[in-house]
Amino acid sequence: MPSRSSLSLGPDVSLACEEVERAALRAGTSLQTTDAADEALASARSALNRARAEGRSIYGVTTGLGPLVDETAASEEADRGGELIAHLGTGAGAFAAPPLVRATMIVRLQALVQGHSAVRPALVDGVMRVVEANLVPAVPEIGSLGASGDLTPLAHVARACTGEGFVVEDGDQLVDADEALVEAGLSPLSLDRRDALGLVNGTAFMTAYAALALARGWRLLERAEALTGWMYRLLGCSLEALDARLHEARGHSGQAESAAAIREVATQGERVSSADRPLQEVYSLRCAPQVLGAVRDQLRYVRGLVETELNGATDNPVLDAEDADVLHGGNFQGQQVAFAADALNEALTQVGVLAERQLDMLLSPDQNGGAPPLLAWEPGPNSGFGGAQLTATALVAEMRSDAQMAATASIPTNGDNQDVVSMGALAARRAYGQTDHLAPILSVAGLALAQLTHLRAGGRADGPAPNPPDWMPAFDPVRKDRALRNEIDRLADHWLSPSSS
Repeated sequence: MPSRSSLSLGPDVSLACEEVERAALRAGTSLQTTDAADEALASARSALNRARAEGRSIYGVTTGLGPLVDETAASEEADRGGELIAHLGTGAGAFAAPPLVRATMIVRLQALVQGHSAVRPALVDGVMRVVEANLVPAVPEIGSLGASGDLTPLAHVARACTGEGFVVEDGDQLVDADEALVEAGLSPLSLDRRDALGLVNGTAFMTAYAALALARGWRLLERAEALTGWMYRLLGCSLEALDARLHEARGHSGQAESAAAIREVATQGERVSSADRPLQEVYSLRCAPQVLGAVRDQLRYVRGLVETELNGATDNPVLDAEDADVLHGGNFQGQQVAFAADALNEALTQVGVLAERQLDMLLSPDQNGGAPPLLAWEPGPNSGFGGAQLTATALVAEMRSDAQMAATASIPTNGDNQDVVSMGALAARRAYGQTDHLAPILSVAGLALAQLTHLRAGGRADGPAPNPPDWMPAFDPVRKDRALRNEIDRLADHWLSPSSS
């Protein structure tokens, strides 16, 4: 099991997507608030108490929710926050994986410690202890519209912390949350109305998905660049299309960076140029810096939106502690994350398209430098990578089907109170899912490059057989057809892991 990690939360901390990912992947991550967080939490709560004492209307505290905002909440209901969110214990589909749930809780905590939600400091401490105890609330993947934040997923988190609902243990076993808290030596949290609303009124679920998708996507982009460089080197392609001057002339920073990354791998170790290669390679090689560079630029744009969301106040109402002002608005509306996730989705899909075309080159004798068709050791009796290519092609089809925009798919709901919704959770879940599609496509491409090396070393194909790059795990040659499913999956999981960077 990975070692226990530690993470600080506060308004003076700017979390990056990779930090959230590292903490979420390690069971029992240690969390602590900074001094600035403690001060902000106390000041916001004091401001809320002043506003209440002055008789101000405070959404969710003195009023009902959503279209029931004009209904008055009785003062005796103030400490019955669990009842306020009970109706949100719905949702559908499979339960989110533990790292996504842990990331959701971390992201929500980082929002609360900004000092604008006015939840009790004890609530923040209590949720941190639940994370540290590795209790994973059972959170349905489907149910959030990204309008008033991720109401349904976050309600399942909140209810589990109060001993309601369930936690997931051993992968798929549901355990009563109350029982799990007792076993962990924790007391169920008690919520007042502000605490309850503060836990569910936010974009933490969609932001967690988007943050983890971006962290994974960046690694896969770098792997696609490295595989392209290996392909340049193995086929003996001209490096002219990677010349820094060419890319500087256009001016896109991402393009220049991708060209440099491809060039670095293409020029490592022994390299023999092939006179048989065309003056200009097909676009999947020649234009790889332009395509992957555009993805780099897109991912940078996505990072800016997602990390701003990670470290902001996504709540309603928002408290201005200095003046004790209660600001009613829509900071929980997830349009920024939805747009970012859609942008990430389309970028990852294009990486998959490019990699599949490069794979097709490797399997085609008229383009792969004289290797057998489908990279079969003995074509005819064996089909080589024919089956693996079918999988890559099918995965590209899946990616294209899942690349539809979600951020413009608003459906009014909640008595038309939520008349424009972001669908941010759907967009972010799709983007995360695309990393699961892209990784095995790149895996097949990597195994094909290794197979080409083995074919040359074994005298079955023309050309030199330079050793594979250090980052490529060992792969036994396919001399006789075998099922490659497990090998594809292992390599895909390796490249999705932060340890592969």
